[in-house]
Amino acid sequence: MSSRKTVRRNPVPPLADQIVDTWKTNSHVLLYLLEQIPPKGLAAIPLASRGRNVAQQFSHVHKVRYAWLRLNAPDLAEKIPMFKKAEAPSKAALKRALKVSATRVEKYLEDLLNEKRRLKMFGRQPIRWLGYLIAHESHHRGQILLALKQNGMRLPDKISITGVWYPWFRKSGR
Repeated sequence: MSSRKTVRRNPVPPLADQIVDTWKTNSHVLLYLLEQIPPKGLAAIPLASRGRNVAQQFSHVHKVRYAWLRLNAPDLAEKIPMFKKAEAPSKAALKRALKVSATRVEKYLEDLLNEKRRLKMFGRQPIRWLGYLIAHESHHRGQILLALKQNGMRLPDKISITGVWYPWFRKSGR
């Protein structure tokens, strides 16, 4: 019997790093999708929906991030750009706002994982909250892709499959 030790070539990163990287991957995918949408696509509305166009879907995702930060970490919610309810912001404005809110959520998540802050609701479990955020944003990404498809602007598979799904399979989604 050999006493040889098995050496892992690529050790598994610490759990907290994996969790933060998961959030970064989600944010990367959302921004990638925004970048790929043709300008007229921002006005597309899914058939039989409540009326949010694609730009408003992105704005809604941003507002939900802001709302959770405002509730749990008001200091991190300060100076986050906001949009009015019926406003359909430009792609550039959405990109700026989503980058800011993603960075602030990342900071809050790191603080939660390092027990520097507490989370209201979700049983005070940061990973459950992260699961909720990602599920919520994935739901809206689906609505965005559906709105584009139903309005004759289906994105190529290279974008809708490779760009939206493959980042999850790679070592890091950044």
